[in-house]
Amino acid sequence: MTQKSASELALVEATPPSAPEPDPKQARAAVKRCCAAWQRAFDAYMEGTKGTSTDKIFAAHAAGPAYCRAMPTLAGYESIRDFLACAAHGILINAIPEKRANQLLYAAQVALATLNCEPKSRKSA
Repeated sequence: MTQKSASELALVEATPPSAPEPDPKQARAAVKRCCAAWQRAFDAYMEGTKGTSTDKIFAAHAAGPAYCRAMPTLAGYESIRDFLACAAHGILINAIPEKRANQLLYAAQVALATLNCEPKSRKSA
């Protein structure tokens, strides 16, 4: 084995393995669950109304919290990824207001940052 190929092999071995491939089906399932919760809340609000455009606006506003309650928890990489997918989709369809969107995205950012942090052991005195 030549010196160059040995150093190339060492470099390849030292490269950390790539992250697991995301499962787009899982993220889509989370977004579907959030959208279904939004739709159920919207439909429940619309029952007994005349179905005017004003009623639809109020129903959409009332359905936003149901969308957020259906979002995945921030526990583990896959759940955080699904949470972000739901948050992004909720922002796009106006199910999540801007102020709430900022809070949710910040919470996801903090959760991601803590994944690789391990608590420091206390030194005995």
